[in-house]
Amino acid sequence: MTSSSSSAPQFDDPHNAPLDSEITRVRTLKGFWRWLLIGSAALTIFLCVNQQFTLKFFVGFTPLNTEYYYGLLLISLPMVFLVFPGTPNAPLDRVPWYDQLLFLATAAVSIYLMFNIRKSAELGWEFAGAPAPVIWACYVMWAALMEGLRRTGGWSLLLSILPFTLYPVFADSSWLGPMKGQQSSLEQAAGYHMLSSESLLGIPVQAFAETVIGFLVFGSALMMTGAGKFFINLSFALCGTFRGGAAKVCIFASGLLGMMSGSIVSNVLTAGTMTIPVMKRTGFRPSYAGAIEACASTGAVLAPPVMGATAFVIAQFLGVSYAEVALAATIPALLYYVGLFMQVDAYAARHGLLGLPRSELPTLRGRFARAGTTCPRSPC
Repeated sequence: MTSSSSSAPQFDDPHNAPLDSEITRVRTLKGFWRWLLIGSAALTIFLCVNQQFTLKFFVGFTPLNTEYYYGLLLISLPMVFLVFPGTPNAPLDRVPWYDQLLFLATAAVSIYLMFNIRKSAELGWEFAGAPAPVIWACYVMWAALMEGLRRTGGWSLLLSILPFTLYPVFADSSWLGPMKGQQSSLEQAAGYHMLSSESLLGIPVQAFAETVIGFLVFGSALMMTGAGKFFINLSFALCGTFRGGAAKVCIFASGLLGMMSGSIVSNVLTAGTMTIPVMKRTGFRPSYAGAIEACASTGAVLAPPVMGATAFVIAQFLGVSYAEVALAATIPALLYYVGLFMQVDAYAARHGLLGLPRSELPTLRGRFARAGTTCPRSPC
C-alpha cells in the first residue's frame, strides 16, 4: 500500500504533519485561560530550576520537598479541569462554570495543604492526627485527584486505582483473605494519601518534580533549536523509502532523540507528532502506529549516554561509576532497537506496506547542508 496523498508532507515542522479526523478531546483555551496555562508552564519550570539548583529565589525560606511538590500540584492539577472536559458533550471552546469552580476549589485546597503540611508533619499526623481542617482538605484533594484521573485516564484507570486507595479503610475485612492487613480509619487514610511521601507525593510525583521536568524542557529545547527536526529529517532521508518506512523512521528518530534526552515523554512529544500521522497515512493502523512510537520512545531509558534517571539509580545501588552503567547499556539498547526494526519489517512485509516516495522525502545532502539553520516550510 502506497501513499495517495496529493501533496508532499512538510517534514520541517512537526505541527504541519498530516492529521486526520481523530482529534483528542481537549479544550483549546483562549483569552485569560490560555495565558494562565502558559504562565503555569513557565512557573513550573521556574520552581523546578530554583529547587534543583538551590538558587534561593525565595529569600529567607527553604521549602521542604513536600511543600515543593504541592507547589507543583498547585500549578498543574487545577489545569486538568480547564483542559480536559468532564463529559463527552461538554463544550470545547469555553470553560463552563462547574469546571471553573473545580479549578478554584482544587487550587484553594492545594494552597491550604502546601502551607499546612509542615505544621502537620511537626504535629506527627501519623500518630496524633492532623488538625481537622487539614483532614477535610485531604478529603477534597482526594476527590479532586480521582476526578482528574477519570478525565485524563478514563473510567477504566479510575476503577483500577480507586479500590487500592480505599484499601486501608477495609484492610481488616475477612473477605480479603491473604490480602488482609491492619485497618486504618478514613481520617488516617486521607492523611496518609495526601500528607505522606508514599502516596500522592510518592515516587511518580518525585520523579516528575526532580527529573522529568528537566528532560521535558531539554526535549522542547531540542525541537526549538532545530536539533529535533534535524534528527527526524535525517531519519526520513535514511529510512523513508524502505518498506514500512514511516515506522522505521519512527524507530530511528526515537533512538537518536532518546540518546540525548533520556526521556520517554519528550521523545513521544518530539518524534511522535510527526511520525504517527505519517505512519497512519501510509497504511498502519492508528493503534499500531501509536504502539510503535511508544515502544521506540521507551528505548530512550536504555540508550546511553543519558538513559534518564534509571542509570543514576543503578549506579548508586551497584556502587559503580555512571560511565560503566552507560557502557554496559550499549548492547542491550542496540538489541532493543534491532528487535523493533525486525518486528516492523515483518509487519510491513505481511501487510504489503511500502515506503514513502523519494520525491516526498528530504535529501540526506540537504539535511547536512541545512544543519544548524532554520528550514523553510517545504521539503528539504
